[in-house]
Amino acid sequence: MNLFYTTPDLVTPKQLRLKDQEAKHATRVLRIRTGDQIFVTDGNGKLFNCSVSEIHKNDVACEILDVTFEEKKSPYIALVIGLIKKRDRLEFAVEKSVELGADEIVVFRGDHSEKGNVRLDRLEAKVLSAMKQSLRLFLPKLSFAENLSSAIDAREKSTSLIYADETLDDVLSTKSDQDRLMLVVGPEGGFSESERNLLKIGGGVSYSLGDKRLRTETAAVTITDRYKNGLL
Repeated sequence: MNLFYTTPDLVTPKQLRLKDQEAKHATRVLRIRTGDQIFVTDGNGKLFNCSVSEIHKNDVACEILDVTFEEKKSPYIALVIGLIKKRDRLEFAVEKSVELGADEIVVFRGDHSEKGNVRLDRLEAKVLSAMKQSLRLFLPKLSFAENLSSAIDAREKSTSLIYADETLDDVLSTKSDQDRLMLVVGPEGGFSESERNLLKIGGGVSYSLGDKRLRTETAAVTITDRYKNGLL
């Protein structure tokens, strides 16, 4: 099944539209034609079963045949990941974390991050693609923070803060019954002492991913999978 995405403002009770890249992908890549049946999500939990009614250059109109709604599953996972200089590795971390169930991703510039810029537009495209690939119906949030403090200060009070700590010797199974979790993974240089103190003062609980040193993207994917899919 191919899943398409449209923004909620392009949905009416009887019709929805695909615009721009989604419309081009549907008509030029997948060769969708008038009368074909397709599935579309609004990124807010709704799945629309549609029939294509009109095709234009950057616009596809669809008649809504049926709508189903999916409840968001807990826990809510906000993954906070230190900036990786190499763009392809950062994009890999974001893409795979979304596929595994991350509900929100915050990229932060750590004290030990190498200098580099973030192309949020490219990361947003990766998030959207990963959502559709994994047939998820909720579009994860994506943001960038200039430092760790800004990233974790934005969390709700009911959110448990858990951070991957490479200095721990043993694998620790830090379970949490909270409905909202913020999982923090440092950049490749690890957390600075000030960042580590910040996490502790903020009530963070340290978590070990094992006795091997992992790349940032590996740690991000591993911790997301363990907490989102109950592998602890």
